[in-house]
Amino acid sequence: MDQFYQTLRKVQKKERNNGTLTRVEETFYSDIHEFMDGLKQEAINDPFSKAPALLKEAQIIATEICQRRETKIANSAVLNIHRSYHLFTGKPKFDLVDTTPLNLTPEEEKFYYSLIDTLKSHRDNISLEKLSDDDEGEIKVKPIIKPKETQTNTLTPKPVEKPKEEIVKPKPAVKEEKPAIKPPEEKPKPVANIEDNPNALDEQDEFYDFESQKVAKDTELVTMLVFDEVGAIVGVDEKVYGPFRPQDIVTLPLVNAKIFFKNRKGRQVKI
Repeated sequence: MDQFYQTLRKVQKKERNNGTLTRVEETFYSDIHEFMDGLKQEAINDPFSKAPALLKEAQIIATEICQRRETKIANSAVLNIHRSYHLFTGKPKFDLVDTTPLNLTPEEEKFYYSLIDTLKSHRDNISLEKLSDDDEGEIKVKPIIKPKETQTNTLTPKPVEKPKEEIVKPKPAVKEEKPAIKPPEEKPKPVANIEDNPNALDEQDEFYDFESQKVAKDTELVTMLVFDEVGAIVGVDEKVYGPFRPQDIVTLPLVNAKIFFKNRKGRQVKI
């Protein structure tokens, strides 16, 4: 497990120093997930081991590696489109230059070609190919023909139109709307208390989830006073808590706090 952590550190250093992708195994990303799952399980089984701190460092390193590799792949796809697609020089023409980045994993290769397709579709939408009517890409402009003006005899007077009489239509009578009668509201049925009467749910069509109550109780947060110095741990809610110092007052799940109480490294306090 420590060997793969050292591999991550080497890949991180190379990705920082080189402008190209670092050579990794084809199963690089699945190996990262398997490595972190093992650290999580070890941290849950033994919260006082070095697994929680190692897991936190591995997450930071793996995130930086992924972000740097994504940036390099995206830049390579954009430059490839710039060299291969003629946008405004005559009719657009696409001749893909084979400049696929080296050392791509199967997941990254799929990501690279999806970017190429997206960029090509974008350039198709903004190109002048759809507006061109001839082979040279010239846009034909049709002349605007103005309508001929009708000749009028200035000596002939124009007939005078009589004003039309406005016909006033009577407004329809407005019917008075009667207020709607609201139906009587149904009173909510009383909810049976399972603690007072264990058989109270026999007459109701409800299901009482005892397992959910147990999980909620285990993940209940409690306040604790720390006695000794303890490293970071992973709680049952998969969150990282710590590191802890003497006299620290912290909040964490009840299940994890019980481990502190059992080992005499802390006690519960109420605030």
